[in-house]
Amino acid sequence: MAFAQREILYEQYIQNPMAINPGFTGVREDFNMTAMFRRKWFNIKNSPSSQTFAADGTVANGKFGIGFQALNDQTSYFTTTGFSASFAFHLAVSDTWKLGLGAQGGINVLPVSDLSYGSTNRALGSVGLGAWLRSEQLYFGISKPELLSQRFDNQLIGDFYRRPLYIMAGGSYDLSEDVRLLPQILVVQEKDHKLRVDFGSRLWFNERVGIGASYRVGGGYNSFSAKVDYLQLSAEVQFGRNVRLGYFYSTRQVEQIYSNYSGPKGIHELMLKFVPNPTGFHKY
Repeated sequence: MAFAQREILYEQYIQNPMAINPGFTGVREDFNMTAMFRRKWFNIKNSPSSQTFAADGTVANGKFGIGFQALNDQTSYFTTTGFSASFAFHLAVSDTWKLGLGAQGGINVLPVSDLSYGSTNRALGSVGLGAWLRSEQLYFGISKPELLSQRFDNQLIGDFYRRPLYIMAGGSYDLSEDVRLLPQILVVQEKDHKLRVDFGSRLWFNERVGIGASYRVGGGYNSFSAKVDYLQLSAEVQFGRNVRLGYFYSTRQVEQIYSNYSGPKGIHELMLKFVPNPTGFHKY
């Protein structure tokens, strides 16, 4: 049996929209890097943990976005790794709106359990597409970051290899001179899965401290899993112009849709974002 773990990267879309939509690549224009560390239990040695890294920026006066993402997911003695590169073309559709059309490609190296050969690692190709329409106050996106169906020899893994369609919207509104509201909603459709909806918002105070909450509803697998609803809480601090630190807590883990689990359910995540030469505050 084989299970893809790209879900971990996908779930970080609030901090890294490029994770689910290559059309976002280069939207912030400034070159920026985001590293995230995810762990189930901090007080248990060798407990499951994941590390992700993403970087993107623009060339040709902002017309083209180029990005890179990497994932390492450690679950007991199994490890999943993934690498992808993305490219986006940005064009002005009016005086206030821009459209980013993006594509991404890469590989995922998954642990596979085989009755004949034991455990081994196999590489899968990955191809995705996305579009991101934006103004100063609103954005809309649609994407399918995984287009390929996959097979290991005579083992069809399409039932578990998720190929989600993402439809997203959000905005940025100044509630006062020092307070900014960033609401967002995401609708996810997956083969043989129930429709999933994520909604929430973040508040930034004086572009220094940000707090937020989002809630996920639905998304369970029809035959093999229960619905996994969860709440995510976030806290971020901007240090100077270049560095942002964040902490995120989810009351449940996305992997639980595939198994019944009675132990601790929460997930902790730490984020470090670095922008070498920012031209302004990064809302997304």
